[in-house]
Amino acid sequence: MDTSRPTAHPPREINSIAETCSAALQNMPRLEIWLKEHGLPVDPALVPLMCLQTAFFTPWLPSETCHQISRLTVWLMAIDNVLDAPDTPETAGPEETSARVRAWHRILAEPAGPQDDSHEDPVDPVASALAEIVHALHRDGCPELVAVWRESMCQTLTGMHRERERAQAAEAGGRALPLAEYLRDGAWTIGVEQQVTALWALMDEPGLSRRLPVLLGALRQAALAIRLLNDLRGHHREQAEGKTDALSLGLSEQEAYQRAEAGIENCRRALAPLTAAGYGSAVALERVVLWHARMYHRFDPVRPGPTASTPLADGTGRTPFVPHPEEAVPPMSTEQEVLETIASGGEYDTAKLADLFDRLEPVDTDFLIGTWQGGGFECSGENAELLAKMRWYGKRFADADHVEPLLCRDEDGAVYSYEELGLATLHEVVHRGKQSTAMVYDQLPVIDHFRRLTDDVLLGVMVKKGASADFYFHLTRVPAAPGPAPRPSGDGG
Repeated sequence: MDTSRPTAHPPREINSIAETCSAALQNMPRLEIWLKEHGLPVDPALVPLMCLQTAFFTPWLPSETCHQISRLTVWLMAIDNVLDAPDTPETAGPEETSARVRAWHRILAEPAGPQDDSHEDPVDPVASALAEIVHALHRDGCPELVAVWRESMCQTLTGMHRERERAQAAEAGGRALPLAEYLRDGAWTIGVEQQVTALWALMDEPGLSRRLPVLLGALRQAALAIRLLNDLRGHHREQAEGKTDALSLGLSEQEAYQRAEAGIENCRRALAPLTAAGYGSAVALERVVLWHARMYHRFDPVRPGPTASTPLADGTGRTPFVPHPEEAVPPMSTEQEVLETIASGGEYDTAKLADLFDRLEPVDTDFLIGTWQGGGFECSGENAELLAKMRWYGKRFADADHVEPLLCRDEDGAVYSYEELGLATLHEVVHRGKQSTAMVYDQLPVIDHFRRLTDDVLLGVMVKKGASADFYFHLTRVPAAPGPAPRPSGDGG
């Protein structure tokens, strides 16, 4: 490597680097004070890293926003340390740990966030710190996107607690953890989704919620990739500590690296139209992914030092996880095109939708339960005009026997169930060669058939008796407000 001359950086890029470093320096003393006040079990030496990374994620956002994300990141490290700690006579046993996790869930479940100091718990500083984080996010964030963040946080707590229980079961001679289960929870517990969804909630980006299907799909790809890179970097340390990771469950280093590369490439490909359009939500996600990928490529943030700083081998001779100018962005698949159309609110070719519908997987009743926000792929035509006139919002599936198919908005924007055309029920129906749960209207000769586009997006087709053509539409799952804290197993009662 030639170190005789500095790498060339355009002036605009140098300014961005300077702004990032300045924002990080500004927040370091604040984060150190906050960490000391709450007494969280996190090494203060990590404060500069936390501030630098959050300033890098979104250098265009106010310093206060970066500080909020830094606090969240420190808190996630704290609960990881708490739940990783072995039970001893001097520390909390399984029952007390489960009770603490339930208390954290309750703080997240409060609809408007904690409004007073009732969660200031001198015995559990982690709860006090979380209450402060939640209150600030509810105060400053978009309510719809805060709900997405809260769901992500609940998944993190559940995943971390499951990891703890499995580790204890393994020590007692229990069954080996399947790799798929580990990766499912590991994508939640790596912390990337919680950072990104909090950033989205704090952004003043018009129409961001419409882009969630694309953004969340890219985020899931990224989180799994970062989990694998984390395991590659920390494998020897975690092996010495008796912890489970993807490599100890049978994934080879080459397989883990290749899957991580593929996940990051899929994320970048999905985001390409949004980053090209300058959407901050997509740019922030791409920068979060780049930071974590390059960090784990170079060192282990948990134990930084010479023995943990040999770059991961990628076998290409290139700088990994960084887009190269000569690389053309691969063309989007039909699925990605449809998700982009949903995000933009545009139109899409009916013939292509029909072909995609026939390739997608069916759904069952349990998958449908909840509220979904909908839209069409055409702006003209009888059905599109009728739904626009009704100010159609979406559908709510309470159970198989009670479906509200026509959720609409009133003049003030509030959502209500329009029932003059009746309700609907769910039934198993074979349509175009596949059996799937379908929605049958009570009073209309209409059946809606569904196929799974992602875990949170459905492609639907309305089949009306006597109609000359089918009507395609989409549904995106509306995040449910966190309910009562799940009761962890083995909590003694």
